[in-house]
Amino acid sequence: MKVRFLLCMMLLGALTATAQLPQELKPQVLEGGFHWKPNLKSLEAKPFKATQTQFNSLATDEMAPSAHKAPFKEDAPTHQVNFVLDYDTESQKPYEVTMLRPGQRGKSLGYYDLEDGINTLVVPEGTYDIIVDFGQMDPYDEEWALYHLYVIREQVTIDQDMELNFASSEANNHIHFQTMTIDGEPVFTGLYGIDENWNVKILEEGNTDDVVCHNKLYCEDYGTLKDILGNFGQTVVGPTFESPCCEDNYDFFVSDLSDRWVFYSYRTAVKGVNVYTSAYETRGASGDITVSNDPSKFLLFEDPFIATDYQGFDVEERIPAYYFGADGWQFSYSCFEALPEGETYKVYLSASPDDSEVGFVPTIVPLMLDENYTWILQGAPLTVSNGQAIFANNGFFPFWTEYSEELDEYGRDIMELPSWPTHPVFSYPVEKKKENLGSNCPLLVAYPYQYEETRGTNTTRYFVFSLNYAGRYGEAKAGSSRADVKMKLNGNDLLIADGAFTTTVDELLNGVVDATIVKEGVVVDVDDMEGSNKAQLHYTAGAEDQNPPTVTMLHFKDGDENVTDRFATAADGTLEFSAGDFNYFITPISHLGTWLRQIPEVVEVSYSPYGEGNWDELTVEEEPEYYWPRMGWFYTGSLAGVTGQGLNGWFDLKIRVEDAAGNWQEQVISPAFRIDDLAYSSVASVGSSNAHEVARYNLAGQRVDADATGIVIVKMSDGTARKVLVK
Repeated sequence: MKVRFLLCMMLLGALTATAQLPQELKPQVLEGGFHWKPNLKSLEAKPFKATQTQFNSLATDEMAPSAHKAPFKEDAPTHQVNFVLDYDTESQKPYEVTMLRPGQRGKSLGYYDLEDGINTLVVPEGTYDIIVDFGQMDPYDEEWALYHLYVIREQVTIDQDMELNFASSEANNHIHFQTMTIDGEPVFTGLYGIDENWNVKILEEGNTDDVVCHNKLYCEDYGTLKDILGNFGQTVVGPTFESPCCEDNYDFFVSDLSDRWVFYSYRTAVKGVNVYTSAYETRGASGDITVSNDPSKFLLFEDPFIATDYQGFDVEERIPAYYFGADGWQFSYSCFEALPEGETYKVYLSASPDDSEVGFVPTIVPLMLDENYTWILQGAPLTVSNGQAIFANNGFFPFWTEYSEELDEYGRDIMELPSWPTHPVFSYPVEKKKENLGSNCPLLVAYPYQYEETRGTNTTRYFVFSLNYAGRYGEAKAGSSRADVKMKLNGNDLLIADGAFTTTVDELLNGVVDATIVKEGVVVDVDDMEGSNKAQLHYTAGAEDQNPPTVTMLHFKDGDENVTDRFATAADGTLEFSAGDFNYFITPISHLGTWLRQIPEVVEVSYSPYGEGNWDELTVEEEPEYYWPRMGWFYTGSLAGVTGQGLNGWFDLKIRVEDAAGNWQEQVISPAFRIDDLAYSSVASVGSSNAHEVARYNLAGQRVDADATGIVIVKMSDGTARKVLVK
């Protein structure tokens, strides 16, 4: 299995990790740390109530002008620029010219068939940064570039017709990123031989199975400009094939540059069922350099990733698989090796140098797979900040863009919110997670909406009913979009579905819609509790505001900031959750879908002993400083006032959120939290040697038969009464 997989990766072009580098490099570990902008504390976000004419705006470095999204403003005279390109025509190829204007949204002028000699562009007058991209070609495949050479001119003023010369030899600075294993050795993915019949054999064992990379060339004035992503694969040699020097494809070869230019690399090495992640940064270019992690600074994260019974899978093997990603990009990888029984997943996170504030290491999403490779439990992303391993929770759900009037004039009216920073409350050190992933009854995130799609003269309107379930730690569970859905239109039964769906059914596009969403059979792996999430949605389709609000994340904490839903006393617990009214919106210029954000008009929380439906209010307050665009408004409330008794200490939670238009969502999480000193027991017999049962009553105080089962109040001969679950 493993060899077949490696060969497949080779054929896809992820070829090699260990060929000789073209220049001798002097390894060094850079000081100063890795900083993904903006850092966690630099983002200022305030609560906002949006309308159709007033929009929420959040300015960050990551929303800097993009070179690829919109045209120049044509308000300046144009000039002709002749590019004279000098390169080795036998081994190199010019790929692309990119012209960037600081302070304005630029346009990437891409010419993939640039010919040798003079090439002419007509551009508006102004000051530009100009990138010419040359490719060093693979001698075995002329369509494949082994690596790219970027020749960059900074701050070029174009105020007349002119000629510019670019030579590939100017890209004489080699920036190499070297991942070190936990044993202090450079990663080496092995050397494989292949014969004319495509038989593969190992010539030299590697210390790493594969290395996944995501490199970025970033400029402070524009944001990310160049992405290099993929995986090394193995070096393969043979009489009919050879994969030379592919590691260079994940390095940078650039001309001299100022510190305005930043080079990032996110790297993940995989060995067996273990994963090693690193993140690197270096600024400017003025010579060859190797940027490396310090292997002594790896932080170990491990978790059993125990699947709960409700998911319905007979998991005979647990096979680690991962998504790696940053800035919206993801790359999947499966180890193809079963995790031994009793073993935990192990992810080694690089915290080098000591005081670095790592903005975003590759997203690590371990999955548990059954024998058919169906994912079962998806964990939260991991990162490192200030020398600590962190769960970096920013929501798994789609509210990642928002509208900005300020960008209308440039023709691009969507602001893409950064993956980093993440929510300051829902992100926390991994040692604060006190329960197993999956050992909780999940939260529903539901957001029905409509959109139009025009093809030629035909316009189709779609109704989308989206839903997901999130665990206490932001984990997603198998079948997270599956549930029993029943929908009514204007009080009449309309349809039944088994989860999220998209349809063109006209009846769903106008009228009062009531949806009931039930996810049952959830077994919490403590006390063998049977659980469920039961929700209702109410909204008016086709109205100006037709999206019901939704809760987006929920967890509990104890007095030591541990994230847990199990407490010794009620005073130990605090509820924290986020919610928002996310209204789908087609932007007027780009005609792209985004979300307008409104604070819910009503937020109500109540609790009940498990399964009883006797609800008491739980007071919560909004904390404006923790508003977060991807997750909405933040609310918190103490459990100190919780009274009553729950089976084994468990209580249900009900949350209702309603907007100003009267659309609402209400959901019951059962069970939601446990309080040990408010527990009653499950017993088959309630008698004792000192007292015996004399009567049974239901929870309404009505006497029931002596053999009645379920939750009852039992009166004893000594005058005491106990609430028990009689089986």
